Amino acid sequence: PLTNVNKNILLYVGIGITCFGEFIRILTVGYTPPGTSGRNTKQQLASSLNKKGIYSVVRHPLYLGNLFMFSGPFIFTGNIFCILIFLLTFWLYYERIMIAEEVYLNHKFKDVFINWSNRTPAIIPKFFNFKKSDLKFSFRKVFEGEYSGMCAIIAVFTVLVVARNSFYEISPVISNSWKILFIGNLVVYIILRVLKKLKRYKFNQK
Repeated sequence: PLTNVNKNILLYVGIGITCFGEFIRILTVGYTPPGTSGRNTKQQLASSLNKKGIYSVVRHPLYLGNLFMFSGPFIFTGNIFCILIFLLTFWLYYERIMIAEEVYLNHKFKDVFINWSNRTPAIIPKFFNFKKSDLKFSFRKVFEGEYSGMCAIIAVFTVLVVARNSFYEISPVISNSWKILFIGNLVVYIILRVLKKLKRYKFNQK
């Protein structure tokens, strides 16, 4: 039977791995200067090549962060087949994006990109390559760019916990403390979303 101990182990592990992925993204966004490499397959925009900080140990830190972030919920399910299918799907999808980015960067920065890519792995970090970033960490960039992802962590795991507890007829379906966490998270998301909209509106009025 699903005991109180083993039913929470996967929850804690899943949340921990997801938060670790968000932490990687925060380190990346917080030290990323404007005008660096793009993040889509249709149009790449880059006025500079970021080679320091986390980009000195791995070429695609945002996607590495995504890997951990998205893995958490699948690990929470405890289904090895779901985890393997996710990993395969993730690789097939992001490999295409990474190739598109690197073709663009190679064309624009030529030897600079080639030298950097030759010593920096694509997705598995090489930590002894680390070079400190020249930039100061920007909390503003993190909150503006990552608040939705951070808030989504609580929302996603709330849904998963409710679904699991309902399936196994665990009572209560969701604890009072988790309800408070979910509602507080929702309020924070709405506030940050409104502030971002207001900022964008004021900018467009100038």
